[in-house]
Amino acid sequence: MPSPFFALSGMMLYKPYARVTISGTKRPATGRFLKRRALRILPAYYLLLVFAIPGYNWFEIDSVSDVLRPVLLMHFYLPEGQPMHGIEPTWTVPAEFTFYLALPLIAWIGHRLARGGSTPGQKARRLLLPLAALEVMAIGWVTYTNLPSTGATMQWYWPPYYAGCFAAGMALAIYSAYAEATPGTPGFYRFVIRRPLICWVPLIPLYLLYATKPIGIPGMGDNAALAQELVDHFILTSFTLLLLAPMTVPGAESRFSDALFTSKPILFLGQISLGVYLWHEIVINLWLRNGSIFGKSPVPTPEFRGDMGFWELFLFTISISVVLATISFYLVEKPLIRFGERGGPPRGGLPPAPAEPALRLPDQRRPDSSPEPTAERT
Repeated sequence: MPSPFFALSGMMLYKPYARVTISGTKRPATGRFLKRRALRILPAYYLLLVFAIPGYNWFEIDSVSDVLRPVLLMHFYLPEGQPMHGIEPTWTVPAEFTFYLALPLIAWIGHRLARGGSTPGQKARRLLLPLAALEVMAIGWVTYTNLPSTGATMQWYWPPYYAGCFAAGMALAIYSAYAEATPGTPGFYRFVIRRPLICWVPLIPLYLLYATKPIGIPGMGDNAALAQELVDHFILTSFTLLLLAPMTVPGAESRFSDALFTSKPILFLGQISLGVYLWHEIVINLWLRNGSIFGKSPVPTPEFRGDMGFWELFLFTISISVVLATISFYLVEKPLIRFGERGGPPRGGLPPAPAEPALRLPDQRRPDSSPEPTAERT
């Protein structure tokens, strides 16, 4: 269920571009933008590859391309014969990075369409046009990749499948930039300020609806039917918008949200969440003793269903993943982020790390386990 995290990227990263069009602020430097995003996700990803490719896929590597494709983020675009064991969740990395590359172009198109607007409201509405196109593309891609004639395909994990999630976050960014440029408080903001938790009330029913899959068969690991995937698409889009919308509203505070999003454990987990997501599949296979590090070729983890206890595996995976993610963040990711912010090694040590935007304060503005990218998608 990566949709909220893709939408969060859209919301956080597109807002500076929306401000350019609506308020006339300075356009973000594309090179600096891409550099910052690369430094945020690639160090942890490459550290994972150093362990996963030789440690779990050594007997499966047949050519240099089997190593180069993951390094170049092409392993889900060119998956034929690619050893994937332990790196199945990394489909989100090329999907996310493709969005980073496309975002400046999408912003430029939106700016060209909206710059003729005479009011912030007109500009905001015109900025929504490219986002509507992204949602149409997402629906079309979901439909195409789930047709019976298409069959199992890695195209489930390509960016168009989740374009609507990014568009949802970008729409929230546009509304936030519009609210900043208008003298009054928009009606939606007034509503949320009066009832800061109202948007979160439907989240549990929506989640249960998604989990129980009334049109499909939950938990069977089979390929979903087209109707189920389309329903899931709209459920996840609604869930994502309701989850993130209050976080864009200045003054929409409550004791619950403040206690949750400003607590030290949550802030810490937010910092290392990328690493937890990337490492959890490696840890699962460590528990299963499944991979070349154990002197044998790996098999897909669904083959172990019914042979392992849930709580034992869950607690082992969470605890070890947190440890590995913490080591990754403090020894690799954070120093490289600092290094990149200065453009080189500073004298007298590294500068303070840049603040990571957190899901905490509404006035300031990853992940559960994703489906295994195999022909038998869960």
